[in-house]
Amino acid sequence: MAHIDVQGLKKVYRGEDSQSKKGTETVALREATFSIESGEFVAIMGPSGSGKSTLLHILGFLDDPTSGTYLFEGKDVRKYTHEEAAHIRNSKMGFIFQAFNLLPKTSVLENVKLPLLYSKVPEREWNTRAKEAIEIVGLTSRINHEPAELSGGEKQRVAIARALVLRPTIIFADEPTGNLDSKSGQAVMEAIQNLNDQGHTIILITHETSTAEHAKRVLHVRDGAVERDERIQNRRQAKAGYSK
Repeated sequence: MAHIDVQGLKKVYRGEDSQSKKGTETVALREATFSIESGEFVAIMGPSGSGKSTLLHILGFLDDPTSGTYLFEGKDVRKYTHEEAAHIRNSKMGFIFQAFNLLPKTSVLENVKLPLLYSKVPEREWNTRAKEAIEIVGLTSRINHEPAELSGGEKQRVAIARALVLRPTIIFADEPTGNLDSKSGQAVMEAIQNLNDQGHTIILITHETSTAEHAKRVLHVRDGAVERDERIQNRRQAKAGYSK
């Protein structure tokens, strides 16, 4: 059973033209069809405005499609109640965004613990969970530091630890290296790649080939449509192919 299976997914935003007062439509996603198996590392790649972030938001239960079918772990997402969808989003999905979104006057430990405040995990387990996630991203030595004392790459690794603390099965990363220099970006991508090696399903949004080359599969998106589904045999081949 596929982790994610979408058929004919479409997203249309409707607004009002200020001149004519008539409704206007913007098609952000056009008839997307693909599936993602558990444990895959998939990059969704395309230029700005191509629809890749819209697709991520729908896959991550942050937005609803206008039409089409989306099965998550074999169940049509339209059959989930609002509460069920929220539970899946909080317990099975982790999110990493371009903006770190860390609380400024709060330690690394406390920032990573934040998702636990809204979970069913007993409070007595919070410190253990957070410390395990921080260790995974290699920041144990910075556990009591505040964000102002961290580099950009370290801040993003804190965000990764925060996404891991609820032990999700799937991680969505939206331009996670967008605010980083090349060296820090490489370190962050290696951390995400390691998560995939440990069994997490990774869905990465990017417009950069150097970032996409870490994935094992690339969905190329343009003008709201999935133009090409490229499966890579291994990362070495991917790197060679992108460098041509």
